[in-house]
Amino acid sequence: MGTCILLIIFCGSLYFVIHKYLFPYYMSSQGKEFLYQKLFLHQENMRKEVVDTFHAITANRFSEEEAIDYFMKEKGLQLMSITPGTPLKLKYFLALPTKVELTFFEKVKFNEAFLSYRADNIKGE
Repeated sequence: MGTCILLIIFCGSLYFVIHKYLFPYYMSSQGKEFLYQKLFLHQENMRKEVVDTFHAITANRFSEEEAIDYFMKEKGLQLMSITPGTPLKLKYFLALPTKVELTFFEKVKFNEAFLSYRADNIKGE
């Protein structure tokens, strides 16, 4: 009886740790990698161009990682709304909040700068 209770407590704790910490980390990292491959097509110059434009808009207030995170989430949300069959890992990544907060005028400049940014189809692998 005592070992059964201990086993239940152990399984419950293990489930909690996996569900609370490991699953979100895994899904967001997989979604980020999936979207990165779709948006940048393994071309570093496109990434550098996006970061430079973002830094010009925000006057270098944010790091490169934060700029890419914001760009991927904004563009991913636009592409997801027009593409059926979006993978779960991408939906999970896009549901997380961005690491930066832009002012209204910065958001307008961002949307003007990246309105026609080219990206491939976001359908699943």
